[in-house]
Amino acid sequence: MRSSTTPFLALALVLLACEPDGDTPDLLPVLPVDARVSETLAIELPVRNDAGRELRYRVSIEGPPLAAFESVTSLSGSPGRGEFRWTPLASHVGRHELLFEITSPSGERYDGERVVVNVVPSEDSAPVFLRPGAGGTHDLMRDPCVRFDVEIRDDDTPAVEIRERAPLPEGALIVNEGAKSARFEWCPTGDQIAASERWTIELEADDGDHPPVPHDYVVVLRTGPTTGCPGAAPSITLVTPLEGERVTSSSGYEVRIRVTDDVGLRDAPLLYWSRTAPDDRASPDVTAFEQVVFDPNEGGEWRARIPSLGLAEGADAEVFYLATATDNDDATGTACDHRTDSSVVAFFAVGGASTGGDLGQCSPCARSTECASGICVAAAGGARCLTSCAVSACTVGTCGDAITIEGATRRACGDVAAVCGGSTGCTDDALEPNDTLETPTLASMTSYADLQICGGNSDFFRIDGAFRDLVTVTIDGFDHDAGDLDLRLLSPSGTIVASSASTMDRESASFCLGDTGRVFAQVLGYMNAQNAYDLSITRAPLACCSDDTFEPDDTRATARRLTTRDFEGTICPDDDDYVAFTVTGASAAHVEILFDAAIGDLDLELQGPDGARIAISEGTGDSEVIDASLPAAGTYYVRVHGFSTAANTYVGEVTTTPITTCTTTRACASGEVCDAGTCRSDACASDAMCPSSHLCPVYGPGSAARHCGATCTVNSDCRSTEACKWFAEGRACGVRGAGANGAACADATACGGQRACLAWPGGYCARAGCRTNADCESGTFCVTTSGVSACVLECESDVERCRDAEGYACDFVDDVGGTLHLACVPAS
Repeated sequence: MRSSTTPFLALALVLLACEPDGDTPDLLPVLPVDARVSETLAIELPVRNDAGRELRYRVSIEGPPLAAFESVTSLSGSPGRGEFRWTPLASHVGRHELLFEITSPSGERYDGERVVVNVVPSEDSAPVFLRPGAGGTHDLMRDPCVRFDVEIRDDDTPAVEIRERAPLPEGALIVNEGAKSARFEWCPTGDQIAASERWTIELEADDGDHPPVPHDYVVVLRTGPTTGCPGAAPSITLVTPLEGERVTSSSGYEVRIRVTDDVGLRDAPLLYWSRTAPDDRASPDVTAFEQVVFDPNEGGEWRARIPSLGLAEGADAEVFYLATATDNDDATGTACDHRTDSSVVAFFAVGGASTGGDLGQCSPCARSTECASGICVAAAGGARCLTSCAVSACTVGTCGDAITIEGATRRACGDVAAVCGGSTGCTDDALEPNDTLETPTLASMTSYADLQICGGNSDFFRIDGAFRDLVTVTIDGFDHDAGDLDLRLLSPSGTIVASSASTMDRESASFCLGDTGRVFAQVLGYMNAQNAYDLSITRAPLACCSDDTFEPDDTRATARRLTTRDFEGTICPDDDDYVAFTVTGASAAHVEILFDAAIGDLDLELQGPDGARIAISEGTGDSEVIDASLPAAGTYYVRVHGFSTAANTYVGEVTTTPITTCTTTRACASGEVCDAGTCRSDACASDAMCPSSHLCPVYGPGSAARHCGATCTVNSDCRSTEACKWFAEGRACGVRGAGANGAACADATACGGQRACLAWPGGYCARAGCRTNADCESGTFCVTTSGVSACVLECESDVERCRDAEGYACDFVDDVGGTLHLACVPAS
């Protein structure tokens, strides 16, 4: 709900002090102050320092620690005064006593003062994206699908709608799973992978009280290395920081690189960084790193910023980073583009003397305390510092309400797109209005000149043709350094079917028209860029492949069911074929397809029930063959697809043979265990009824049926339908359900991930048998209650998430380390 209350700016009132003792500096008393969640509190720390000695300032909490306190506070000072800034989180509500101290540069303590701060809830909180971050790299060789969770914090709204802000790639879905959470899933087709390695997922969160908060997540698709492609790979030179270098800052750490290539780059380079050393520095797993997109810099360099790590002045932390760049050698897609990864560099990030926020207008920021204005505004392409207009008039932009990265509403000179995106002084072209899919320009000509993109808007064109026409759209005539433009092709329903988003002065994308005989082109500015451009359209009649009669079968969800051992089909440049077959137990499978490779090279993949790749065949001959063991009963999927843009017809067959003997339980059907080389029922009443290296854990409240489970340490020790669950008796494989932490359950099969079903009222999904908080998932803590050590659900952020009507309460409990938390536990 919106409030007219102005943000807190608490300037402490100075109390008269006694005469100083000698020339030792004194920190003068400060009155108690109030702070509000998501609004920046500023406390002035007056000092009597007649000798003008150099001072250092520090702050600590008298009492239990506050989560993420260092990341939302800053402390700066001079010989005459200090300043402390704090933008409290929802978990910080309450009365806190802070101890401020002044010391010499060597650490000798001069004086200290305690200040009482009372943090109260926000009256006007906007949504804040907690997850995902700015982007992530997804290894399609490991998992053919892109999946990530979306989580929102909004302190005064019970539910927030999470949705796409622009069309999603074809086949992608966003499903709201909770009041403030959603799940994104997309399994890119071969054509989508070939079209672009980088896709921007444009999201927004709407609480109904504020303008929707935008957030972009950049998906980077990684596939196997390419061979036999012409051209040279990019060359990357790391400028700074270098190996072992110590970099001091209180507002983030700049990384600068140079990249050269004989043709040019497809996209801006990427920075990967982490505070954890990679297992293999020669071949790091970049999917485990944080990801940042480089921006162009002076002198042909690129620069990116690792955000502040919240280090105290002089404290250091080792940071590991590498850069990657992809060229544009393949003008038709990505199949023959070359990617270069730099070596991994380790440097030491050192906490600097805070100036209370030193980032200027439009600088990327991670929290408001980093900005000189104290205002870090949420924006689609990443948060930016904006100037406050609460006291003085704007010299750039228009004064209005802006939503900060913490969810507060502040008066700032904006918005980000207008001030930082260079959208001022732009005049639209004569084809306007064509800014939406509903108001496109009907493309009746083959070329258009002198068109214009202004910051924050798009141009849409409707392109009609005949079935099997190959439509190619090209934009050029612009200098991307003056404003980078990108191109998308959309289906009539608005999903992205092709895209081109390079760092060149030309973008081109193609699409084969289907039954509708229509496609839409969208021209847009990267990061709200503006520029003039020319557009051209070509139509090649009957240049496209004709799909078979088994369509649609392009995804696992629409796969055709195999009723005999044989199947056939046609692969076109813009589709895959999925064939599903079912086995009733562990089986050996033989999959084979035959085709004429001279017409087009086809490849073959076998996927498990969860979509994970089991095996792949990517030869260059007239057949592809897979022989694999299927560990358990379930539905498996055969994927046939063309290499790059290849098209062809094929015939194939699937044969399966049941596995009747076993060496491990994984080789048996679900509901069975391997005992002395034979698969048998897994029903049990005690450990004595299970084979060795198996447990018979309690599965839930009451008389829930129990099952023998193989002991394990990770999920890969179990069948594809199982997880390595945390039972009170120990870790054992069990069927994976969907229940979240704290959810009701009849038995462990109802609980998602590695959670067991505690024998509490109505059942309680949680990891049991924990020893430390490190054994628990995010948002849970290891406590011992009702005689059980379990990872219970925290309720500090949402006191209504506990199942009050079923005998649970949001109560204070000590975790195993002695720290007090609010958690959902059985009512006492």
